[in-house]
Amino acid sequence: MDFRVLSLGDKVVFHDAGPQPFNVRAVSPDHRIVILSRPLEGGTSAEYTMIDWDKERRGVDGTDGRGFVVGSSVHGHLHRFFHGHRQDAGAEHLATQSVMTFGNWTMVSIATVNGQP
Repeated sequence: MDFRVLSLGDKVVFHDAGPQPFNVRAVSPDHRIVILSRPLEGGTSAEYTMIDWDKERRGVDGTDGRGFVVGSSVHGHLHRFFHGHRQDAGAEHLATQSVMTFGNWTMVSIATVNGQP
């Protein structure tokens, strides 16, 4: 498996996750951690996955495919998480830490990025 630089908005299909692509939603400044999502049933919820290139693993959001009901603010929280900005001046933790937990790690197996192998 080769490290791939992914950018916001890229559409990624994994060999083990079906044909519907995940959209890149947040990327760490060093491109080593990537958080992606794809809409579920009617677009009222989203399934998330995270790539950790240092571990060469991909973790799922822990909802067993049900996804999270989320508003658009979650993507802003993800961006702030990676850039070290706190939700407010008195916050004890970064905004994303209470949004989701990733687990069930598997090898990263990308089929396509933006339709290209």
